[in-house]
Amino acid sequence: MSGAKKLFHNTLLLTATSFLMRTVSVSFSVYLTGKIGADGIGLFQLITAVYSMAITFASAGIRLASMRLVANNRSIRKHSDRQIMNMCIAYSFVCGVVMALILSGFSGLAGQKWIGDIRSVPSLKVLSLSLPFVSVSAALGGYFTAIGKIVRYTVVQFLEQLVKICITVISLRAVLSHGLEASCIAIVFGMTCAEIFSAICSFVLYKYSSDKTASQGKVGEIIKNMLRIALPDAVGAEMRSILMTVEHLLIPVGLRKSGSNMQTAMATYGIVHGMALPLVLYPSALLSSLSGLLVPEISAQHITKNNVRIGYMIARVLHIALIFSIGTAGIVYFNSDELSLAVYNNRDVAFYIQVLSPLIPVMYMDMTIDGMLKGLDQQVSYMRYNIIDAAVCVVMVYFLVPVLSVKGYIMVVFMSEIINFALSFRRLTIVSEVKVDLFRDLVIPMLCVISAGSIKDIMFRLFPVTLGYKTASIMSIVLSIFFYIALLRLFSAINREEIHWARNLTGKIKSYG
Repeated sequence: MSGAKKLFHNTLLLTATSFLMRTVSVSFSVYLTGKIGADGIGLFQLITAVYSMAITFASAGIRLASMRLVANNRSIRKHSDRQIMNMCIAYSFVCGVVMALILSGFSGLAGQKWIGDIRSVPSLKVLSLSLPFVSVSAALGGYFTAIGKIVRYTVVQFLEQLVKICITVISLRAVLSHGLEASCIAIVFGMTCAEIFSAICSFVLYKYSSDKTASQGKVGEIIKNMLRIALPDAVGAEMRSILMTVEHLLIPVGLRKSGSNMQTAMATYGIVHGMALPLVLYPSALLSSLSGLLVPEISAQHITKNNVRIGYMIARVLHIALIFSIGTAGIVYFNSDELSLAVYNNRDVAFYIQVLSPLIPVMYMDMTIDGMLKGLDQQVSYMRYNIIDAAVCVVMVYFLVPVLSVKGYIMVVFMSEIINFALSFRRLTIVSEVKVDLFRDLVIPMLCVISAGSIKDIMFRLFPVTLGYKTASIMSIVLSIFFYIALLRLFSAINREEIHWARNLTGKIKSYG
């Protein structure tokens, strides 16, 4: 199988798995919302904000490092995979243990001073137990992505979700009557058990699938290259994580300063960050999968200086990402009420879904470009942009949210994504040959999705249907997608050559490779 076809197949597999995972995740969020309420979701989101920061420190850039080291090594065959991974796993485990001790030791301070709710402290202590396992899983995840063994790894991820849900549901039922603190502990206990399970399974798979070639090359060289890749990525991610955690912790404080009481502030934060944003980001599974797989693919081409192949891949992926993201934005916008009712049975979420939908192309494109930059050895620039973006957002949250309330938070979300995208895209234009046809890649998809939404609305008015709101929502979205694709094809935004490329990837790319 050619590299392009393998990339295509792995993208489809990861996308299908990611959609399944996100469906499970959104459904699980709906279940949790029904059990602990919007204010409970708000508290849980603040706990996970601190936990996410701890994960970033524990992982310390190791996923990117293991992915690129293994992918690059398969092009030059200087070391054995096991030699590389032994260093990566040891590094990740040490970072995870150190961060676990820090989170556990400072959980009281984090709960009281940062989150502002003492009920969060036990949950943070429970989550600290998972950090060494999360870190090792990150290293192994990079390895499986680099070697293209996606099926086995996705099975582990799926089983992890099942373990988390089963343990959480059982634990939550046992303690739900004991209040929100006990409920949060039950939820994070399920998360911790799932992470431990996932790390053990991933390690067993790694031992089973890795080559048994004897160690070769100098260990010092591996460590040097690992740190060269991991540390800039880690510093950037950690600084961004710290600033984003500060940002998220400041949001409820700012909402309260704007006049909302504690419960209302938590509920509003829960609706926007815990309900609307996950739904808006749900379709990004395709591009997040593709972005992750692009890192080892572009990295392998970059180390052999195959610039023609890199340019071709970037042009193709940008075209796909623009068409997909613009279409998704329009479909989400025109179906916000249907989505809100079908998923959450709550019209309050619809407003925020509609407001955030125009940001979808920016978020999705930034996600895609990030994968390209990491593959092109631009982790230092990526680090710098993350720090700039997050710092600007903290300042904006501090000044805007107390004055403008939720409107201020929405403005911060928009500015954050736009700044990050602008900086990343500019860097991509510097280090590669970026080709974007503004009319074909931007104007036509926008006109097509607006027309598709309008045609769908007209059809529903002319031929009203008496169906349940979930069935009607599915029909509305399916019709929007159908009309959008048909109009894209009609106006040649998708041409025959691209259809042929999608059907048989090896034919066209060989002439470029």
